[in-house]
Amino acid sequence: MANFESVKEKVLATAGKVAEKSVSIAKVAGDKAKLVGRITKLKTEIAMEKDSAKKNYMEIGKKYHEQFRHDPAPDMKQAIEEINLSHETISKKKLEVDLLKKQLKDDFDEVVDDVKEKAEDAHEAFQEAVTEEVKEVLEKANREEENA
Repeated sequence: MANFESVKEKVLATAGKVAEKSVSIAKVAGDKAKLVGRITKLKTEIAMEKDSAKKNYMEIGKKYHEQFRHDPAPDMKQAIEEINLSHETISKKKLEVDLLKKQLKDDFDEVVDDVKEKAEDAHEAFQEAVTEEVKEVLEKANREEENA
């Protein structure tokens, strides 16, 4: 029985050590999770700051372009020319879009007018057919009445 008590004590001692290690591991894991959370938060804040800086750079560039597009500094000349070319291209493409929209509207109006005309023609043809049919029915009725 002494053997059993000895094994029991060793198992309980080992279980105690395992429990202590588990608590220690959980604490370390908790600390690491806090660090990961802090890193993620800082990376998000860095990305937001980069976005803010980018917006400010763009605003500076816009203002510089507005102010010096006709007389840029030599090291800015190529960038200004490319921006000016982009603006010209955008204007041309907007004009093309407007023309295509007008063409589309004109084509649509033409189709609508054509449909209206065909509908009117169909209506007239229907009225004529109905009128002819009614005349024939009336004539037949009159002949039958005369023959009766």
